[in-house]
Amino acid sequence: MGVLLDEFVEYFECTTRAAGIVVSLPFTVGSLTGILTGVLLRALGTRPLMIVSGAVTAASLITAGMVSTSLVHIALCFIVFSFGYSVMQTVSVAVLLQYFPDNFAVANGVSLTGGPLGMMILPPVVQQLIQLYGWRGALVLLGALTANYCVLAALVRPLRTRNPYTPIADEEPNSTANPTSNESPLDNWRQRFGAMCEKIDLQMFVDEPGFVTIQIVNVLVGVIYFGWHIYLIPNGNAQGFNETRSSFLATFGGFGAVFGRISSGFVINYGLVQAHDLFAGSAFLLAVVFLLDPIAASSYEAVATLATLGGFGFGVLFPLMIVLSVNFPDKRRVSAIAWMFLFSGCGLSAGGFLFGWIYDMTVDYGVVFGTMGVISAVIGLLSLTLRRACFTCKTQDRE
Repeated sequence: MGVLLDEFVEYFECTTRAAGIVVSLPFTVGSLTGILTGVLLRALGTRPLMIVSGAVTAASLITAGMVSTSLVHIALCFIVFSFGYSVMQTVSVAVLLQYFPDNFAVANGVSLTGGPLGMMILPPVVQQLIQLYGWRGALVLLGALTANYCVLAALVRPLRTRNPYTPIADEEPNSTANPTSNESPLDNWRQRFGAMCEKIDLQMFVDEPGFVTIQIVNVLVGVIYFGWHIYLIPNGNAQGFNETRSSFLATFGGFGAVFGRISSGFVINYGLVQAHDLFAGSAFLLAVVFLLDPIAASSYEAVATLATLGGFGFGVLFPLMIVLSVNFPDKRRVSAIAWMFLFSGCGLSAGGFLFGWIYDMTVDYGVVFGTMGVISAVIGLLSLTLRRACFTCKTQDRE
């Protein structure tokens, strides 16, 4: 999306903040549906829900490339994409919780390496696709690639249990019986609404210590996460590097993110450091990286090094957002993950607009990255106040 940002600004003759909002939509608006994922899972099941979500994401990208004649049309297609993407993302984490309850931190970090690998490969590829087929053709091909969600989702299978059947007690009614109900339609809908509210679990904001602080952190991480991802390449262009070298900055960032996502899970799972301490350290690292960016602007090697370190910092932060969010009772974990994606999604959208607006006002990406550095420092300070996140790990079991 960072590659497409300048294309949209030039083609539609819009402001940077307008294009920033649009390219953030695929990952933001749909996060509102994340809090309903528990309800959808119960109604459709894991595999069908993921397949449908994958089809929605692919169709919306292809539509955006084929029929869009204005930035508004693209925005609408990206909003539809975001609904499918949000559900897919939330369900995939919920599945990992079922598959790896004792080693979730490691499994989560490894599974999320696909994102930075794509970040390493796709930006230069998309840049070439734009040169060959234009931004419309690039979007259509990205949509075709995204259709693989459906294929991979079909491989997701429920866990087998040793005793999948529960015997029916003598006093329980037969499952084939059709008992009559005296409930009115109003009572029926009231029960359904109550069950939905239970899945959303608003009470977590009151009952769980630190949950509000975690959501504030999630918003701020979303702001800098998307701000860095979509303005990293335009920042390279503004500093005078050609489009190819600028797009490879994302490759350097993806390399650092792969290492960060894999290493963070092992470090947490083996009890070498507490999750909130590592989270805070990564936030402070990002603050330094962002504040040094204007100083390193004249050297491509220095900017590439900072991009690698920035990728590493985000590679640690994003999995730990999930790890911290599931540090609640089992029955509340899906709701906690959904709330995390909702608040971080709001931050993603705000980041796209905020930093685009700052650039429009100052015409200086140094100010943009400096603002990211200040926000990163605030994140580090807030994360130090979080309670310790403890997870069962092999080293703890041996002790």
